[in-house]
Amino acid sequence: MMPEFDMTGWPAWAQAAEPQVLKWSLVLAATIAIWIAAILVKRLIVLIGKMVTPKDQDFEGSSWDLGASVTRMFALILMSPLPLGLAGYDWRVLVEDRGPGAVAAVAIILVAILFANWVARSMRNFGGKAHRRTGADDTLFAFAGSLVKYLIFAIAIVTALTQLGFPTTSLAAVLGALGLAIGLGLQDTMKSVAAGVMLAILRPFRIGDYVSLAGLEGEVTDISPFTTSLKQVDNKIVIVTNDKVWSDALVNHTRQTRRKFDLYFDISYDDNMDHALKVLLDTANDHPRVLSKAETWVGVHALADWSVKLRLRAWVATPEFVQVRADLTKAVKEAFDREGISIPYPHQVNVAYKGNTAVNKPEHE
Repeated sequence: MMPEFDMTGWPAWAQAAEPQVLKWSLVLAATIAIWIAAILVKRLIVLIGKMVTPKDQDFEGSSWDLGASVTRMFALILMSPLPLGLAGYDWRVLVEDRGPGAVAAVAIILVAILFANWVARSMRNFGGKAHRRTGADDTLFAFAGSLVKYLIFAIAIVTALTQLGFPTTSLAAVLGALGLAIGLGLQDTMKSVAAGVMLAILRPFRIGDYVSLAGLEGEVTDISPFTTSLKQVDNKIVIVTNDKVWSDALVNHTRQTRRKFDLYFDISYDDNMDHALKVLLDTANDHPRVLSKAETWVGVHALADWSVKLRLRAWVATPEFVQVRADLTKAVKEAFDREGISIPYPHQVNVAYKGNTAVNKPEHE
């Protein structure tokens, strides 16, 4: 029943328009209320998703995040009979026809979210256990878990749409056309998916490897069909699309169990090179974490403008590379100081003429 107002004395056109204005004002108010309610439903799903999502996983772009948006859409469909009824349609018929299907669609989406996350988490956990027990590569399990999660969600959306009365044949045609349009519009995304598949098959890096890719460095924390996640040394998380990972040069710093580093040291031209090389070799081999000491190599690398540049090459276990390099840099400096070997500063020589005789005046830069 529409509320009635005393319109005595109103113009005739206002009295004639009053029912329509009132009806459509109520329709607009109901639509706004439904939109707000759908947003609240989405935020509730987001809150639940953030509570159950592990802290080491990104919520953005997850199935919970996507599911919240889809749930909002189905909430709008479920509550649509209210403004339609106010607009003059028989809302009871709409509820009888659309209500059960909408409830079933929402239930399917919610169950799919829980099931997809459970499957993905189970596959990741299984991969982690296999990696700890047998050294199996857990990267493939993580990628497969993400892929299966998205497939489950896609199937759930199609099933939910059929519950709303979309014919299967028409739905297949619509999805085919929509898939073609999306494929043409999102070519870069499709390239990322294809690159993600190749990365999962060839596995140039694994979760936990420290890599350089796309101009960035960090530890690989996750690989999905679309992106690769890196954790940098300052604990920042960087997300790189897989097409950039695949197309750019990639350096895996931790794939091998040991690494050889190069260190360069400058000595003065006045110092004894053989003595400096012996000090350099002994200092490196005295470090307990230097491996294959017989393969440690020292030599003269270059005769620079103001110094003789020495080179040290030694093997070390990959996890200890940074620390041993820092230790040896400090130890060589201390050894040179003890042995009286100088590390020269850059300098230049000014030549002044007194009569016909050149006088050299060295100056530090």
